[in-house]
Amino acid sequence: MIGTKGVFDPLLPGLAGALDPQLMSSRLVPLLDDAPPRGCRAMAVEVLKHKPGRRCSLSYLLEGPGWQGRLFAKTYAGNRGAGIFTVMERLFRALPRQELVVPCPLAYFSDMKLLVTEYIDGVPFAQSLYLEPSDGAACRAASALAALHSCRASLARRWTAVHEVNNVERWTAVLSGRAGREPERARLLLSELQARARDLEIVSESTVHRDFYAEQLWDAGGTTAMLDLDDTRSGDGALDVGNFLAHLTLRPMQFPGTATGCAQAREPFLREYSRRAAGRILGGAFQERVRFYEAASLLRLACVYAARERWSGSLPPLLLDAAEHLLSVGMPR
Repeated sequence: MIGTKGVFDPLLPGLAGALDPQLMSSRLVPLLDDAPPRGCRAMAVEVLKHKPGRRCSLSYLLEGPGWQGRLFAKTYAGNRGAGIFTVMERLFRALPRQELVVPCPLAYFSDMKLLVTEYIDGVPFAQSLYLEPSDGAACRAASALAALHSCRASLARRWTAVHEVNNVERWTAVLSGRAGREPERARLLLSELQARARDLEIVSESTVHRDFYAEQLWDAGGTTAMLDLDDTRSGDGALDVGNFLAHLTLRPMQFPGTATGCAQAREPFLREYSRRAAGRILGGAFQERVRFYEAASLLRLACVYAARERWSGSLPPLLLDAAEHLLSVGMPR
């Protein structure tokens, strides 16, 4: 969490108002599920994550006599919050909370471009997966993902292999000005992904997260909660599996202490997901599709971390190595 002092973003028109608890009280208190006591109001706001010019995530503390509660909110630069609110409503209705918790959407204030949801209390799932190696953590992540993929939410927007490659292509611009072989390596990998995307098996569409990795899961009092559903679409479940596996490759490159947990998690995660996912999700060439999406994620991550000063010198070559290995092994053209 970061403080609100000095947080200013002219590209987020709703942020200034959203950072004012007094202003927000009249909007937030009526959204509370349990009838709050008389005099309840927003007491404090915390900035959880700020991506300048794009979005800002907030936590509100509300208090009244003998009562306390929290709400989560996110304000956007554009108008995408309204669509995200609709998607979250459909997910919330489609997913039994005993199988997977997704935050209940409460309101979208169009004048502030502010989406408000319930606040999920819990602890990050990543620590138990990365640092406390056990099959149980990996299987629980797989079970949560299979629940999302199996739900019957009706979503208008689709995400295909071609969309994925086009998105990766936009990211490769980050590498274009770098010295050395990395720009050429990225170009060749992208070309290979483009060729494979045209031949990739088409399967029945599922509800996909589109940015799934361990940090998106929380342990909420014994049940699993899934967060950050902004990019949810209809698509191939192999996309989320591949992205999750790519992050199991990434984390030990960043933090060597996670190496044992990440290595141990791969096999039980894949086994449990395959056991729980319906046949229509897996399709006949599931492993090939997972490799494709894992390689695409690794290439995209190489570009993402090339733009981050701390990692720009070390991570891109290692991630490109991993992507090249995946595309040269076990994926006949």
